[in-house]
Amino acid sequence: MVKKVMIIFNPSSGKSQSKKIAQQVQDYLEEQDSAYQVKQMGTKSETDATKFAKEAAENKFDLVVSIGGDGTISDVVSGLSPFEHRPKLGIIPAGTVNNLARVLEIPLDIPAAIENLVTGDLTPLDVGQVNDSYMISTLTLGVLADAALEVSQQEKQKFGPFAFIFKGSKILVQHKHYHLKIQHDGGKWRGSAQLLLVTMTNSAGGFPYLDPDAAVDDGYFHVFIVPELSFIGSLRFLPYFISGKAKKIPDVTYFKTKK
Repeated sequence: MVKKVMIIFNPSSGKSQSKKIAQQVQDYLEEQDSAYQVKQMGTKSETDATKFAKEAAENKFDLVVSIGGDGTISDVVSGLSPFEHRPKLGIIPAGTVNNLARVLEIPLDIPAAIENLVTGDLTPLDVGQVNDSYMISTLTLGVLADAALEVSQQEKQKFGPFAFIFKGSKILVQHKHYHLKIQHDGGKWRGSAQLLLVTMTNSAGGFPYLDPDAAVDDGYFHVFIVPELSFIGSLRFLPYFISGKAKKIPDVTYFKTKK
């Protein structure tokens, strides 16, 4: 029986090695089983990964392999999620932070990750819906989101997750904040905040113990609301984030909710 596989890769990930990695994936799969029918799709625009994933779901592909970082994975999931038939998702971590791959304990070594496509175990994964888009890891509003837009690919490769912290600390000087009204399972929250972080895993931005109680299949959004901060205050908070004690940060609101 034919096993239809679509490989979706981001040419700008993995130090521009993603196309080469895609060929390695195809070669490995075809060596393992001649029944594999592989199609490679390289993205050229921000919407391509989602479009290609939709095509794979519509045409009943068995497996979609995402090569790139967390952004590429998120785009692929957004394409697969609306369909009743969802191909299995394989991940080759060719990004900079590779947050979801770390959470799922997918090897960061490329050859090992390719082998894992065949030998690894299937893991259920929560998918959250945000308007017409979908999320599988984190959603941010405020400092970290602004920092993500400011951080260059070179900075991410050089500093990893700390690039977002460095850039975010500089953005804090602008004192930008948001007036939020949030309705959740436990009631309502209303107030001013400089950062809203919603995570569906125990890790965010490459910090592995942000919320040790969160799991990829627990069915919850884990929400952190951080009030206005000074530059010095942000540095004081950093040890809490690194040590997995973000819930204990003074004045930070935390709750979990299904919607």
